[in-house]
Amino acid sequence: MFSMTMCPKMSLIPTILAVLCVSSAGASVGLAADEPAPPVGHFVLTKKPLVGKPEPCLLLDISAMFHVGYTKTDNTTATVSFSLPNNSMVSGDCSHLTDERHAQLNLGFGSEYGLGLDGTFGLELKFERNGIFTHFYLSDANMYYKLVPDMFPDAKDANTTSSGSSKEQFFYTSSNAFAPHSYSCDKPQTMEFTFSKSSMQNSTLTIHSIHVQPFYVPHDGKFSPSERCPDLITTTPGPYTTPSPLIPVGHFSINDTKGNPCFLLSVGMEFRVEYAGKDNTTHNATYVLPRNSTVGGACGDSKATIALSFFKGFNFTVTFKTPDTSIFELVRASVGYVREPKLFPNAKSPGTAVNEEQTDGPSLFVTEVGKSYLCKSLQFFDVGSTVHLMVSDLQVQPFAVNSTNFSEASECAQDFPSTMMPIQNATTILPLNTTAATMSPIGNVTTVLPSNITATLVPILNGTTVNPSNVTVVPIENATTIMTTPKPTTPPKEPPQGHFEVKDKNGNACLLANMSLQFSINYTKTDKKKHTGVFDLPKTAKATGFCGSDNSSLTLTFHDDNFNVTFDFVKDKKVKGNGVSRFNVSTIEISYTEIPSIFHGTNSPDARRHVTNSTMDIFSADADKSYKCNADVNITVTKDVSILASHVQLQPFGVEKSGKFSSAEECSEDSGSNTVPVIIGVVVGVVVVVVFVAYIVVSKRKASTLKFKTLN
Repeated sequence: MFSMTMCPKMSLIPTILAVLCVSSAGASVGLAADEPAPPVGHFVLTKKPLVGKPEPCLLLDISAMFHVGYTKTDNTTATVSFSLPNNSMVSGDCSHLTDERHAQLNLGFGSEYGLGLDGTFGLELKFERNGIFTHFYLSDANMYYKLVPDMFPDAKDANTTSSGSSKEQFFYTSSNAFAPHSYSCDKPQTMEFTFSKSSMQNSTLTIHSIHVQPFYVPHDGKFSPSERCPDLITTTPGPYTTPSPLIPVGHFSINDTKGNPCFLLSVGMEFRVEYAGKDNTTHNATYVLPRNSTVGGACGDSKATIALSFFKGFNFTVTFKTPDTSIFELVRASVGYVREPKLFPNAKSPGTAVNEEQTDGPSLFVTEVGKSYLCKSLQFFDVGSTVHLMVSDLQVQPFAVNSTNFSEASECAQDFPSTMMPIQNATTILPLNTTAATMSPIGNVTTVLPSNITATLVPILNGTTVNPSNVTVVPIENATTIMTTPKPTTPPKEPPQGHFEVKDKNGNACLLANMSLQFSINYTKTDKKKHTGVFDLPKTAKATGFCGSDNSSLTLTFHDDNFNVTFDFVKDKKVKGNGVSRFNVSTIEISYTEIPSIFHGTNSPDARRHVTNSTMDIFSADADKSYKCNADVNITVTKDVSILASHVQLQPFGVEKSGKFSSAEECSEDSGSNTVPVIIGVVVGVVVVVVFVAYIVVSKRKASTLKFKTLN
């Protein structure tokens, strides 16, 4: 394959495609211009998501040749050349979440050449995205090898391992979540590697062809459309300038009843919507949020909503709440769209209106009330199962707005550099969710609380510790502990009684329900102990359901759709002697979210739960009557979920056109409560009569005895 003056015996490496034998000092021979390129290796790196099977996350096809320089025992230099094997061992880590900027691929080889050790040789490629996730590039490459005598004859440092690094940037490619790309090039490119030891000779890697995609890899494991290298290849891109916004940024506001602004929002947003095509394959529609969208919504002290409408039938709505008076957070997002042919070409169901909603998941945009949330970096969010959002230049203030301008901003973590360096005399930040900590006396240490805990801190000798209220600290000798006093909990008030109706297709009430419900749900706190969240059914709960001849259902939804309870009613097929069947509740189904405002200190904030009991037999009455029960009735749904019901009146069948309850059949608890006083009254009356009769009898006997004595 190439010419040389002498070549040592290399029986242990028969599969090396090209080995340049040792020559005189300073010699370096690579592939001839007309020499065929090494074979192409196909490499795939996978990563297992939190749920589901492993998915491809980095793809690489590459043909490359190493040229490794080394120093001989006689202080002359030589170069050995060998190809990157197409069966190299793959390892590494890649971006599988949209907020990760780095990906890394390691190709190790050695044992296939009879050299005895895996990883004797290797190539590590590090990829990176820019700060706004619009481009990727190869940010660093490292090669490592062992000076094995069979490959490196007369090496001065035989059997030592060396590694070199190339800091040049290659493969600069535009790619984002909505338009992912791969990089491809079939023109030779050369990387130069430098070594920390001055005695090591520089080495190079010649890449004859490459096709790589380190981010946004499709689920099918195939490359996205490629950006090809230019005719004139440069390794490092020119000075990076801030690009013009990828998507237009709109400025929106809501005014209160007095005309003053109460909700401010600036945002640029691109929608990517998945839809089924006529060919039964998945397609993507992409559009941006227009800056002239119509604004709607409402402001409140604890809840604020803004709705942006555009095109015809398209909308975007978000709701913020204050779980307490100090912070706000996003609790709900929804996207509505119509499969309009221009945006959704070849849609399987053209013209269909769709609404996707997201209410569960981690808390987002958590910010102190009185401030605005600011994030200039790109952020990616899913709404429902088909809508993917790319958000940029976001600033929002849904509460405590004082003017047309945003208040002081609380910036997102993505806007700050992530470089970490060792720090001397560092302070220690306590985690919020620590349940216990055993601490020894410490000298000259200041412990700093998370920013949302208000406390006065001063440097303290002998381990002064300021702790948030949910941190339990073991008493320490010579240590001062400052703890906030928890607010006393008050017993829940009696739940209010609400009136709910389900109407038929004609608008007439067909199911009536008056009831007071209080839910008690056990959950696990961060201290791993069981606690109980207690909350009431509000009178404003939304009632939905259906009415049938033998089956009816009532669903009550409340707290921004975070909670709902469903009662299924059935008629008993066994008819009584009077010819009237009976109804009862046969199933209770509850869905709820462990929101921190109710489930304080929960170990699973915002987790979605669902429980069902289909063996119920409660609230029974004749089908032509209503069921009524004022007494407290405890309903066990599961071992962790119960309902306290009171002031209940139900009629799931046979509601008259007047929309009023029929005559009521009272529960045994109510009838029992009237019987007991009657029984007690009767018993007391009998006792009084007996005592009175006994008194009369005794009095007569005494009178007779006295008369007898007088006669004597």
